[in-house]
Order: sequence, then structure tokens, then C-alpha cells
Amino acid sequence: TDEAGNLLPNFISVRNGNQAHLENVIAGNEKVLTARLEDAAFFYEEDQKQTIADYVERLKKVMFHDKIGTIYEKMERVHLIAHYLGEKLGLSEQELADLDRASQIYKFDLVTGMVGEFSELQGVMGEIYARLQGENEAVCVAMREEYLPTSAEGELPQTNVGAVLSIADKVDSIQAFFSAGMLPSGSNDPYALRRQALGIVRIALAKGWALSTPLLQAAVESAYAKRPDLYEKIAPAENKAMIQDFIADRLQQILNGPNLRHDVLEAVMANKANAFTLAQKAADLLAKHLADEDFKANIEALTRASRLAKKLDDQSDLTVDTTLFENEAEQGLYEAVEAVRKDFKAADLETKFIALKNLREPINAYFEETMVMADDEKVKLNRLRQLAQIARLTAVFGALEALNTK
Repeated sequence: TDEAGNLLPNFISVRNGNQAHLENVIAGNEKVLTARLEDAAFFYEEDQKQTIADYVERLKKVMFHDKIGTIYEKMERVHLIAHYLGEKLGLSEQELADLDRASQIYKFDLVTGMVGEFSELQGVMGEIYARLQGENEAVCVAMREEYLPTSAEGELPQTNVGAVLSIADKVDSIQAFFSAGMLPSGSNDPYALRRQALGIVRIALAKGWALSTPLLQAAVESAYAKRPDLYEKIAPAENKAMIQDFIADRLQQILNGPNLRHDVLEAVMANKANAFTLAQKAADLLAKHLADEDFKANIEALTRASRLAKKLDDQSDLTVDTTLFENEAEQGLYEAVEAVRKDFKAADLETKFIALKNLREPINAYFEETMVMADDEKVKLNRLRQLAQIARLTAVFGALEALNTK
């Protein structure tokens, strides 16, 4: 290429030997390369004689995997998953429309002559051919971006449409192979599922999206509910927790850097329901505050509450009955927690941390005056609910009890 990145009509060849008969070597290389370029030109012209719809129809007979189904069925599933995620992640109406179109055709180039001969051009030719057939630019770009990243640290999709399509395709592959019983083991990962899971997390972090393993699972279950016929061989079953852990492990791999203490990593990774971006921010924030003079005292107060809260078996309803209070410390803690809960959801993570650490004094006062495990069952449960409210607030940072405050 030239300095502007444009292709030049030249090539470089490297040989192992001396300078004898270089003319013959050059002629031989030119002959081989010319033949390959002529093949490419032929396929390029021939491929344009059929429409995208023609190619999509052919995908109905092409197997993705014999234990999973056809590529066409995969596209149908990804179409549903992508739309669900697109709505949840806040894509615009135009982006959703482009995403719908892209997800219905994005594998069409797999059955073109060009990709059949030059498999490394999958996605690349999809973008080129889609543009030639008049598709929206966002749809065309998504054809190529769906395959990104192609390596652990490779280029990521830049457009929202391409990013969501890439995530949807990858989560479908992970779910499908896990449900078909083809899990990675040791260094054996023939379907690159670890790389795909890592790609999901990297894309979400780069985009700053509130993507989490529960949201990914919800997208799959939504698709399954709408089209169970697409999941005959790979119905979501007892592998939900396994898939969740598998993807969470990739997030842990990203966060586990030399500057992050292991206990901080353990703490933030304990809440697998947190969005990937939230876990990353929580790790950064906790690491920043480790040296605070009051960090130990704050964490110990909060974790004392959260540990006791685990004794509450049913945490579906954490409503606190103030008429059951028996001392002023209970009322004081109740008012302090209510003040925190009021604006907690909308607050940024730093504000949440400050609000939680300000609960230290009312928590300590509460424990000085209150026996949580009271003989009266109603009083005991009411007190456990009060502590469980605090535990639910601290869960935004994961499991604070994992932090080493000694």
C-alpha cells in the first residue's frame, strides 16, 4: 500500500536462497499470484449474478453443526436475540431497523463463490456485496463487524449495530454448544468459545453498555419462548449457571491485572448479576479507597450487616415494619437507610460508596442496642429485613466481606 493506505499493483516475495535465477523466481510468483487474482475476479463477477435473498435461501440447507442445526436457523435465533438486546441497550429506532435487517442476512456470504474459495474473507465480502446490492451502510458494516474481534486482543466493532450483532451471534454460539454438550475443556476449545465470550465482555466494556450475564440469558430465553422450534436440539436447560460462570470468568480475566488486589477482584466478581462495566468500575473504586483511613471501619460495619442478613431465608420482600421497633437505634438506622435508598439507583458509583460508608455510625449504634436474633419471630425477621436492605445496597460492589481489612 502507499502512504495513504491505498493498494498498489505490486507485491513482495521472500525466498530462502541466493540470487541465482531470480528472474525465474519472480516469473513463477507472478504466475501463481495472477491465477489467484483471476480466480477472485471470476468469483466476484459470478457472485453478483445472485441476490442476497438467493444466498439466504441456500443457507437453509447448510449445517452450522449437526448437533445444533443449520446456519439459517442460527440467523433466526440471532435475529431474536439481537433485537431483544438492542432494545435493552438503548439503540435508536433506525439502529434497531438496521439491526433487524443485518441479523436476517449476515451469514449470506458464506455460500458465495468468493468466500468458498477464500474463507478468510467471510464478513468482508458480506459488507462489499451488501453495499453493491443497495443495503443501508450500517447493515453493510455490520456484515463485517459481526466477526470481530477475531483474536483475544483484536479490533472491536465500532458501530452499535455491528456490536450488538456480534454479541448476539456469540452468545447464541455459546448457548448452543453448551446445550449440545460440547464444552471447552482444558486447552481444548475447538469452537473458540472462550474467545467469543471474551469478545462479548470486551465489546460491552468498550461501549460502556450495562450488559450482564442475566441480560444475555434473558435474551436467549426470550428467543426460545418466541421460537421454540429453533431450539429443538439446544433448548436452554440446566446450563444457565455454567454459561454465566463461563462468561464471568472472561470478565475476571480482563480485570485481573497486576495493580488489582486479589481480594478486591474476588469481591466484585461475587455478584455475577452486575453489569460488566459496573464490576470494572467497582474494582477501580474499591482499589482507589483501600488506603482511606476509615476504609477498614466502614467495610467492617457494612459486612457485619450483610453477614447477618444471610440468615434471612426469604428475601423477596424486604419491607420493614417500623411499629416493631423497640429502640431508637432501629429507627435511626431505618431513617439513614431510607435516605440512602431514595437516590441510590440514579447515583454514580462514587456517590453510592460515600452514602454507604456514612451508614457506619448508625449501623454500629444499631448493633450496640439491638439483639438481631430476638426470641419474637416477627421482631427477628423485621430486623433481618432491615439488614438485608443494607446488603442489597452493598451488592453493587459485590461481596464486601471478601475484602481483607486486617
